[in-house]
Amino acid sequence: MARQAEGSGAGPVEEMPQWQLARRGRIVEAAAAALDEQDYEQIQIRDIAQSAGVALGTLYRYFTSKEHLYAEVLERWATEGQPLGTRYADLDDVERIRARVRRVIRAFEHQPRYYKLQLLLLNSSDANVRDLLGRFTESATCWLVHDLAVLGPTEAADVADMVWSIISTMLTGAVYRGRPMADVYRVCDGFVDLLVPRLRAAQRAAVDGR
Repeated sequence: MARQAEGSGAGPVEEMPQWQLARRGRIVEAAAAALDEQDYEQIQIRDIAQSAGVALGTLYRYFTSKEHLYAEVLERWATEGQPLGTRYADLDDVERIRARVRRVIRAFEHQPRYYKLQLLLLNSSDANVRDLLGRFTESATCWLVHDLAVLGPTEAADVADMVWSIISTMLTGAVYRGRPMADVYRVCDGFVDLLVPRLRAAQRAAVDGR
């Protein structure tokens, strides 16, 4: 099924010719560069169009709203930075989960505007934004579900949601209320510690069941 996440004129991403994809990419890059310099609320969409070298009307052919554009920025940022791959292959299950959770926290610690953006977009009524936020959440949790697979699909998904909720709650305190980032790491590490007995029991049961 083609991805319907465009304005009225551009069409699905999968059906775009290369020149349109390149233009769309320039718009997203310009929007991301603007977010590196100032908060979302201060950014003017006309300035992004100018930086990307396109007319304002052209930008709106690709993105239905400022929220839609920045949901794409957020989803791309999460996809490019998601902690998958082989870099944690030498760690045991618990330490791999811990390392990946800490990497997520560190990413938002270094770029807190992306965390603020995520919270702002949660209130959007734009269907395109909801679709992109769904993919953002999937990118943020799929690696954890994979690492927790020994618990079974339902419990692994539930625990991944718990971890993400704890990260979000703690980051809100740090980003908006000045709570020390050390507290975010400490509480999330503590939750991973609480998972150890359940993970070990599931691993033993898996071995015994072979």
